[in-house]
Amino acid sequence: MVGSTENRLPGLMFADDVVLLSPSRHCLEVSMRKVSEYLTQLEMEVDASKCGVTVFHGCVDKVRRRQWQLQGKDIPVVEEYRYLGIDLNCNLDEGFTVRRQIQRYRQKLHMATPFLRNSRIPMDLRLRVVTSCLLPSLIWASERWGMHQLHAKRLSLVLNQTLRMVVGVHAKHTGVSIPALYTELGIPSVESLIAGRRARLWAKGPSMRTWISQLCQWIPTFRKGTWVKNTKAWLLRRLSSSAVREIERSPRGSKTLQRAVQQVIHHKWLTTGKMTQTNTWKEYCQYALQSGSALLRDSSLDFPEYSKSLSWLRRIRVGGWSSWSRFARIGIFDEQWKTRCPCCLVNVPETLSHLQQKRSVIIMLS
Repeated sequence: MVGSTENRLPGLMFADDVVLLSPSRHCLEVSMRKVSEYLTQLEMEVDASKCGVTVFHGCVDKVRRRQWQLQGKDIPVVEEYRYLGIDLNCNLDEGFTVRRQIQRYRQKLHMATPFLRNSRIPMDLRLRVVTSCLLPSLIWASERWGMHQLHAKRLSLVLNQTLRMVVGVHAKHTGVSIPALYTELGIPSVESLIAGRRARLWAKGPSMRTWISQLCQWIPTFRKGTWVKNTKAWLLRRLSSSAVREIERSPRGSKTLQRAVQQVIHHKWLTTGKMTQTNTWKEYCQYALQSGSALLRDSSLDFPEYSKSLSWLRRIRVGGWSSWSRFARIGIFDEQWKTRCPCCLVNVPETLSHLQQKRSVIIMLS
């Protein structure tokens, strides 16, 4: 709204950020002229360097032929723009947004790497930095592109590297069991987090006092797939239709639906897929090591002087330790150590289960 209720302009407003939406170039020129007059009247000045004109799903070259101004300042025509921390291009490509988000996350991870790798800092503190600072920036705006396996896989790869640093192994260590790593640190899978966020917005959107309520209620019938239609279809495939309807009727349905989706997707992630077929994960489940993960997290704060030792315990529990059998498989040691323990000198591979049975120093892992 500009000036009075008689001069309404289509667009979006958040704090001091304004977006003008227009169906044509002429209408956009009129809107920009009215905004310039309104800002001049209030003795406000626009920062042209942070502004941009673009076309969604159209030809940007036609827009470049005209001169766009706000308060007499030239506004550049751009093909990419960052709005509220979300990178958008003229095609509204979700893959582009995810790639840019991963790039920014890697920059933050590079700055936090010395802190995350410091084993003398209690692991619980390092984990809190990940969950409160790094992880939210990775899944920012996932309400838009959640429930997409390809995007979830790309985000999971960079988060896996981060969690490997926290437990003290190389960021690309292939011996670590990813399900055991997430279970040990008490973090839900990325796929469950972004799917839960999208489900929550789908349930909460119709009651919000913003444009999204109209977008959720007035679904275009001429399009085969929309954000609302695809979200509901996805939920009905994972949850029963009666459960979805019951959650929608409840006063706190959006939060309930988010938790339900996260539990279903995370459980499926832990029980299916190639990552669950590794020997480390099977041993982790066989010896019920997940029952002691919370105790280890609390112990890192209660006994900070043992932070380094507790970090080693977690490395062993998730498969981040280098056994002789592993060195033999990659060609560093002789092949006989693939099936022989170097300490007991018996024909048994040096595995976590063998260490538990034969060495008292590891008995506390069970």
